[in-house]
Amino acid sequence: MQGSAAPPLSSAPRLTTGADVPRTRLTPRTKAGADATGVIGSGLMVSSTSSRGSAHIHDRALTKRKRRDPVPGMTGSFGFVVQATACTLRGCQGESERRPRPPPAWCEGPSAGRSGRGGLNPTRPADREAGCMPPPRRPLSKRLLVACLLPVLLAGGAVAGKAWLEGDEVRARVMARARPALESRLGPVRLGEEFHVGWTGTVTLGPLEVPGTRPEGPPVVRIEHITVRPRWRALLAGRIEVGRVVLSEVMIEAGPSGRELRALVQRMRAPRPASVPAASSGSGGAWPEVVVEDLHLAFERRGRVEWGPLSARVRREDVDGIPGLEAKAGLPGGGHAELSLRKAESGITGTLQVREVPAGSVLSLAEPPWTMEGGILEAEARVDGREATFSLAVKGLALRDARLAPEPVGPLAFSAEGRARWELERRHAKLESLRVAVGERREAGVEVTGEADWKQAPRFSLRAELRPLTFEQALAALPPSLVPDQELAKLEGHFQGTLTVAGPVARREEWEVKAKLDVSKRKASDPPGPLAWLRAPFDYRPLTAEGRGRELHIGPGNPRYVPSAELPRVLVRAVLRSEDAAFWVHRGFDFDSLSTLLLKPPDDKVRGGSTLTQQLAKNLFLSREKTYARKVKEAYLTLGLESSLSKERMLEVYFNIIEWGPGIYGIGEAARHYFGKDARELSIRESAFLATIIPNPVRYHVYCTRGELSEVWKKNVDRLLGVLHEGGDITFTEYQEALDAPLPFACGDSEAQATEEQTSVE
Repeated sequence: MQGSAAPPLSSAPRLTTGADVPRTRLTPRTKAGADATGVIGSGLMVSSTSSRGSAHIHDRALTKRKRRDPVPGMTGSFGFVVQATACTLRGCQGESERRPRPPPAWCEGPSAGRSGRGGLNPTRPADREAGCMPPPRRPLSKRLLVACLLPVLLAGGAVAGKAWLEGDEVRARVMARARPALESRLGPVRLGEEFHVGWTGTVTLGPLEVPGTRPEGPPVVRIEHITVRPRWRALLAGRIEVGRVVLSEVMIEAGPSGRELRALVQRMRAPRPASVPAASSGSGGAWPEVVVEDLHLAFERRGRVEWGPLSARVRREDVDGIPGLEAKAGLPGGGHAELSLRKAESGITGTLQVREVPAGSVLSLAEPPWTMEGGILEAEARVDGREATFSLAVKGLALRDARLAPEPVGPLAFSAEGRARWELERRHAKLESLRVAVGERREAGVEVTGEADWKQAPRFSLRAELRPLTFEQALAALPPSLVPDQELAKLEGHFQGTLTVAGPVARREEWEVKAKLDVSKRKASDPPGPLAWLRAPFDYRPLTAEGRGRELHIGPGNPRYVPSAELPRVLVRAVLRSEDAAFWVHRGFDFDSLSTLLLKPPDDKVRGGSTLTQQLAKNLFLSREKTYARKVKEAYLTLGLESSLSKERMLEVYFNIIEWGPGIYGIGEAARHYFGKDARELSIRESAFLATIIPNPVRYHVYCTRGELSEVWKKNVDRLLGVLHEGGDITFTEYQEALDAPLPFACGDSEAQATEEQTSVE
C-alpha cells in the first residue's frame, strides 16, 4: 500500500512458475501515471499502468494471445512488488529497493529516521533547526605542537653538529688517527688540509701522496679525494663502521720498469710496528666497499706511457662463511673486467673475465717497438687451487711503425688457450698446454709446453711445435701487407717445425736452443707451381736504388754466366764458409747460427743472419727496404724456394745474380771487373776476397779503386783463409801460399773491357 512502510523481503509472498528462469530484467522505479514494463524470467512480465504505481504480472504466453488480465493478488507498491518477485524467482539476485540510510550517530533530532532525496544533510536549514549538527572541532593537542617543533629542533641540532664536526678539534683528532694508520701500511705519506663532513655523515680527506724511492720523482700514488661513508645501521646501534671508501682522481706512477710500484708493494707486505694497530672497518663490522674513480696508471720503460681513466668497485662478499672478493672495473676506451676470488682448502679459487677491451691500448702498456691501434681483446682465466686455465683472443689489431712496414700491418687476429699447474712449496710450475692460433680462422697453430723452477737460480724450459701447415694456410693466416706478391698459395706441400729453449732465466748467453724445420720437397708428379720458371733460363732485372736495372740473362746465352759445375770449388767453399756454412743441410734457415747471433753476440749487439736461400729470395723478389715486413715475406719466399728448387740450382742462380760491386752482377762480371780474368781461373786469395765483400759490395769496392786492402780488411781475408784450412777445404801449403799471394786488382782495365764486352753481347 502506498505510504506504508515496505515489509521485509522475507515476508513477501512467494511466487513460483513452472518455467526455468535464466535471467531477471527489471524496469526502474517510475512515477505515478507512467507505464513500466519488465520481464522476470522467461514466462512472466511485470507492468505498471495505474496512477498509484500498482504493478501487474502477466504471463508471457497470455500476452502473445493478447490476454492482458493481471495475475490476481499481485498489486501494491511497484518497487516492493518488483523486488519481491525478483527474490522469489532468482533468490534476491535482482536490483533491490534502496532503504533509507540511518542518520549519523551525532544526529538525534526530530529528523532522525527521515528519508528524503539525498538523505540527511546537516547543512539544510530544516535539519539544522532540528538539531542535527556536527560536533565542534577540538583545539590543537600538545602532540601536534611537539610534532611541529621537533623537525625544527632536529634541523638546528644537525646544523650545530655539522659545524662542530668540521671544527679544528675534530679535524685534529681524525688526522691524528688517520695518518699513523696510513703510514703503518704505506710508509711515509703526505696528507693534505682538506677535511669536510657531509650532511649524510660522509668524511672527505685529501689529497694523499705516497712518495717514491726517487726524491726528485713524482709520488708513487696520489689520491685527490678520499671519501669515507659510515654504515647508518651500525651507527644507530652505537658502532662506528665504514661502509664505503671512495678514492677519486687517482694517479699511480709505476716508475722505470715498474720498480716504484714493486717497492710500494714490498712496503705494504712488510710487518707493521706493534705499536700501531692494523686498520679495520670498525668494531667487528664487515669490510667496506672500495670505489675508485678516475684512475690513471703511468709506466716508464723506453718512455712514459699513461693509461686511463679507469673506474673500479671492490667489495668483500662471504658465501657460506667462506671469505670472498668481488671486483668490477670499467676500462679505458670501453670494455669491462670482472674478478671473483674465494678462499678454499686447496687455495685460492676464482675467475677473471675481460670483455670488449680495446686491444691496442692494453697491449701498448708493454711498450712494444711499434704502435698498436684498434682491435678487440677478450680474455678469461679460472684459478682452482694449484691449477689454472686461461684463454685470450685478439682480432682487428693493426701495427704501425716505419721499421715494421711503410703502411699499417693488419688486421691481425690471434688467440691462445692453455692450462698450467704449480706447487709453491716445491717452487715448481708447469705449463701443461698452450695452443696459439693465428688468423681469422686459426689457420696456423703452435703447441707450447714448458716448466720452470726457482729452487736456486730460476730456470725454465719451453718446447714449441708448429703443426703441419700448407702454404695456402700459412698465407691466409697473415694480413695482406705481409704476404708476398708471388702466388705462393699455389705451391704444393707443407712445412712443420719444432723449437726448444732452456736455461737460466737471467743469463741469456747460457740458453740452449734447438730448432728443426721440415719442408716437403717437390715431387716429379707435382704440378709445376709458381716458381717453376726458376728451373730454366730466365731474364732478370736487378732492383737498384733508382729502380730496376739492366736486364740480365741467367743462362747459357750469357757469356758471363757460370754453371754450378764450373764454379771454382774454393770459391764456393769460401762463400759458404763466410755466408752460410750449413747450406747443404738446412731447409732455408740456419737456426744454430741464428741463435748464436741473437743470444751470444760477440760484441753484445744483436744481429740477424741470412742464409743463401734467404739472400736469393731477397735478390729475386724483394725491395731493399729494411723492415720486419720484408723479413716475413722473405721467410715465406725462402720456404717456397726450398720446396721448388734443388740446392745445386739455388747455388747456381745465387752466384750469377747477386751484386758484387756497383752495377756488377754475377760472378762472371765480378771476376772480370776486379781481376781481369775468367771466374773459373780465380785464385784462392782472390776467391776469399770476393767472399768477404758480399755483405756490402758497393762499400767495399773502394779497395779495388785503391788497388790494395786496408790492414783491417787484410785480416778479414786472412781469417777466412784460416777457416778454409781448418775446415779441410785447402791444404796447409795452399793456405801458406794464399797468405803471401798478392791481389792484382784491375778495376781500370776491366771496366773498359766489361763495357766493350757488354756492348757486343747486346
